[in-house]
Amino acid sequence: MAGLALGSLALAGPATTAGTTHHAAAPTAKSRAFSPGGLFEPAPGTHPSAVDGRVINYSNNWSGYAVTGSTFTTATASWVQNAITCTSGDGETDMSPWVGIDGFSSSTVEQTGSSGDCDGSTPDYYAWYEMYPANVIIINKTVKPGDEFTGTVTHTSGTKYTLVLKDLTQGWTNSVTKSLSADDSSAEAVMEMAANNLTKFGTDPFTSFTVDGKAVGSYTGSPYTIEQMEIENGSTLCDSTSSLANNENFTTTWLNAC
Repeated sequence: MAGLALGSLALAGPATTAGTTHHAAAPTAKSRAFSPGGLFEPAPGTHPSAVDGRVINYSNNWSGYAVTGSTFTTATASWVQNAITCTSGDGETDMSPWVGIDGFSSSTVEQTGSSGDCDGSTPDYYAWYEMYPANVIIINKTVKPGDEFTGTVTHTSGTKYTLVLKDLTQGWTNSVTKSLSADDSSAEAVMEMAANNLTKFGTDPFTSFTVDGKAVGSYTGSPYTIEQMEIENGSTLCDSTSSLANNENFTTTWLNAC
């Protein structure tokens, strides 16, 4: 398991096995029944479809964009931690925007992001990073709805990755360097459903999603594939992902409780 970063608190629960992304978490200073992070899960019975040079994938847990087809060193994106609507009786619900490398078709993810969870009718906002399959590390900093974030994940050398998350609204930065043997086979900006249901969040804008210094939408033609993702549960589409604007901006939009 990745060690504690200065000023961070580890979730001590066991990591899940590959292909199962919803983590159980042991009690911490604030007990959470689940935590973000993990691998892309294709929705059962669905098949990717090609549209305008993109491949649309339906997933149990990821919406947003990824690029595949080569190896990638750096992923950067900005987003807003949206306000969430929590209603008593909704059960475990969550929305977690993040940026990272790997996880679309590999067994690791190197990622950092923020989350809005519902504990009954009470919203819970926080920031985190993860070197999956090690457990999520909660960043001991204030997060509020509407906060603007920029995250960068970089494979610096060998097995070392540097993960930087900046809360531009609160004025803090968390930077850690961790080691993991990984493939670097995808880079992504994702709005994740980490719990059993997707928290109602309205729209969530992502901007300036670049990979190795280039707008993600510029990765056209062989060997690259731009993967567009939306969360689906059976026949219900949980959220939608917009087309890319200026090759690097998109919005995920809540549609249905899933």
